[in-house]
Amino acid sequence: MPKNKNEVAVQVMLMIDEATLFNDVSAIIERRKFRTQVKINHDAILMFWEVGKYIGSILLGGERTE
Repeated sequence: MPKNKNEVAVQVMLMIDEATLFNDVSAIIERRKFRTQVKINHDAILMFWEVGKYIGSILLGGERTE
């Protein structure tokens, strides 16, 4: 019977095989990569919108095109 939390953690780690560990770590990495891509895409869209708005305000003086 484990006496403390460290012994429990060691026993749990012994039950997880290498393939499971690899798959779990890979899933964490892939999830974070996807979330990062979503954030980057969102910021890129905002950047292009801001640049377009700025150029439009300079070239058109704030007026709409015909």
